Amino acid sequence: MEHIYIYILIGFLGGITAGMLGLGGGIIFVPGLMIIHKYYGLFSGYELQVAVYTSLISIIFAGSTSSILHYKNRLIDISIIKKYSIYVILGSFFGIYILEHVSSELLELVYSVILIILALLLISDAKIIRNNINYLNKAGNLYFFANGSISSLMGIGGGTLSVPYLSFLIADIKRSIASASAIGLIIAVSSLLYMFVLNPSIYSEKINHISLFILIPSGILGSYTGVYLLRILNPDKVKNIFSTLLLVVAVYLLFD
Repeated sequence: MEHIYIYILIGFLGGITAGMLGLGGGIIFVPGLMIIHKYYGLFSGYELQVAVYTSLISIIFAGSTSSILHYKNRLIDISIIKKYSIYVILGSFFGIYILEHVSSELLELVYSVILIILALLLISDAKIIRNNINYLNKAGNLYFFANGSISSLMGIGGGTLSVPYLSFLIADIKRSIASASAIGLIIAVSSLLYMFVLNPSIYSEKINHISLFILIPSGILGSYTGVYLLRILNPDKVKNIFSTLLLVVAVYLLFD
C-alpha cells in the first residue's frame, strides 16, 4: 500500500512541472515509476518501458489540463504550434519505435545518460542551446523532430528542450512555457497512437494500470497548482530545485 502514496506524490509533482514549467510531467513520472518498479520487483525486464508508456498516457491528462488553462489565459502561441507540430509528431514515431525494438539494458543506460543531460540543461538554463540558437534556428524542423524523438523515448512532454528554443522565438518565458506545454501534449497523443500501431498488446502488458489511475487525478491537481504557481513564483527558482532532484535520481539510476 505504501507505494500508492508515492504514486500520489509523483503525480502531483509531475503535474506541477506540467503546469508551471511546461515539462509535461513525464520528467518526474518516469524516474519515479522506474524506481518503484525496481524496488518492488514490478514488471521485471520492462521497468523502463512500462514507466515511459504509463507516463505518456498520464501526460495527456496533465498536459490537457495545463494546456487548456494556458489557452484560456491566452499564453499559447498558436502559430508556433502549427509550424512545428508535424515534426514532433514524426519524431514521436521514431522514439516509440526505438523503445519497442531496443533491449531494456541499453535503454536504461541511454535513459540515465539523457536524463543527466536534461537535468544539466535545466540547471544551466540551457545555455548551450541559447548560445547556439542562431545555428539551431536554421534547423528548427530538425530540432523539433529530435525533440519529439527524445521526448517520446523518455516519456516526457518535451518542455526541457522546447522552452529554451521557444523563448528565443517568442521572447516571453510564460508564453514559451505555455506553448511548450501544448507541444508536449501533441507528443503524448501521437505517441499513444504509435504505441497501438506498433504493438497493441502494450496497453495490457506494459502499462502500470494501478499507478495510472492514481497519476491522472493527482497530475491534474498538480497541473492546476502549477498554473497558479506560475503567476506568483519565479519559475526559474523552482526549475533549479526540480533539476537538482532529477540529477540525483539520474545518477542513482545510472549506477543502480
